[in-house]
Amino acid sequence: MSRKVRRRQARRRRSLRIVKFTFAAAAVALSAAVAVSVISLHLGVRAVLTGSMRPDYGPGAILLTQRIPVDTVKPGMIVLFIPPGERSEFAHRVVTVTGPEATPIITTKGDANKAADPWRAKLVTPYVNQVIGSLPGLGRVFVTIRGTGQIVLALLGGIVAAWAGSRWVLSPRRSSRRRAAVGGL
Repeated sequence: MSRKVRRRQARRRRSLRIVKFTFAAAAVALSAAVAVSVISLHLGVRAVLTGSMRPDYGPGAILLTQRIPVDTVKPGMIVLFIPPGERSEFAHRVVTVTGPEATPIITTKGDANKAADPWRAKLVTPYVNQVIGSLPGLGRVFVTIRGTGQIVLALLGGIVAAWAGSRWVLSPRRSSRRRAAVGGL
């Protein structure tokens, strides 16, 4: 193999290492940014099960939520709440807000529904989750691996990332001079 070919291969390997490192660094930075945002901004994630809020989001989407004080709830916001007589949370648009600021009573409507919801929901907690965005399609995965599955998946992902990172960091690197001395291996 000629010297020129060996140099070209060495440059490709260096370029590939730089690309791998850049990709790994970007993934770590993105993961750290998401983790810090979730904690510092009190963000939450919820899966959408019905189509009552189409076209904003439909079944199978994931809602990104942020905790806000109940006294800041205004008509037009989409909030998560448990309606009277229900056990699970709904995410509908607020139509009216009445009553005392500490425990407001809201009326709501799903964007895809023709009529307003039949209930008047009293918000009894000091905070409520407001929908700030959605990610279509990821909710199905979220619902499938609910609870313990999410913890196991996060742990497995962390273990795989730690294993791959340690292999990459601890793998022996041969210098190009040593390779040339050994015969270009």
